[in-house]
Amino acid sequence: MKLDNLAIQTGVMRKGMTVRDFFIEAVRCDVPGLPYEDEQGRIVGRISLRDVYKRMAVTDNLLSFADVIGDQTDSLDLPPMKVMETLALPIETYLIGKAPSASPRSSIVKALVIMEANNSGYVFVIDNGKYIGAVTRRIIAKRMLECVFNHKPKSSAA
Repeated sequence: MKLDNLAIQTGVMRKGMTVRDFFIEAVRCDVPGLPYEDEQGRIVGRISLRDVYKRMAVTDNLLSFADVIGDQTDSLDLPPMKVMETLALPIETYLIGKAPSASPRSSIVKALVIMEANNSGYVFVIDNGKYIGAVTRRIIAKRMLECVFNHKPKSSAA
């Protein structure tokens, strides 16, 4: 299987957009990250839901308490004002410089390797500098299941 038929078409993030714009597009396309395009139309980075959440709410000191944080954590919840402030921030606030990418002719295994090497759940499919879409671990699993369910064993000659 190659990536050319798996890419989910998404929008890209650009200068002037906000975290709110990112959330809307990521949710609409059901992807955990989107590419960031510079003014020349080049993909120069990415925005990740995980990174936004991590920087917004999951401070490093909380990680060591992950197993002992109880359900009564009202003081740790995100107040609506904090959420509104974050969503209004320029998207560049959360720009990650490296965008994991592969070509449409790349194999699924290559995509998975790139994801693992970049600690990412997605890879951007780029063909000759043109952004095609995103491939996620979830869409790969879905495609594998479709192959299994649609597979018809060859009948043996009688």
